[in-house]
Amino acid sequence: MSKKDMIEQLRHRLASNDRWALRALMRIYQNQTADEQCRETTIERNGIGFTGPDAEILTSFARHYQRRGSLSERQMIILRRRIPAYARQIVQGSDTTRLEAAFSSTVTTQAAEPNG
Repeated sequence: MSKKDMIEQLRHRLASNDRWALRALMRIYQNQTADEQCRETTIERNGIGFTGPDAEILTSFARHYQRRGSLSERQMIILRRRIPAYARQIVQGSDTTRLEAAFSSTVTTQAAEPNG
């Protein structure tokens, strides 16, 4: 699978699967510097972490998720709308073999489920 295909497939997963969206949220949050996490903003232009417009809200979601273990349905709607923009960053920082395997296992699992 090409990187371009992988990014597109990941964008789709992030927009439609809460588990994938939450894992991506936490991965991108961890890419923020400690100062950026603390200030809920983007300070460094280093190509990783949240963009300026997303930093405050997505940092607050990440902190909420760390404390409570879940997000509200309204927060999830916003997250599923915003997090696909970070698919390229996630692919660049991931083991692509493991990511491909995760795509394959999810497809296999969904195909085996009734009404899936």
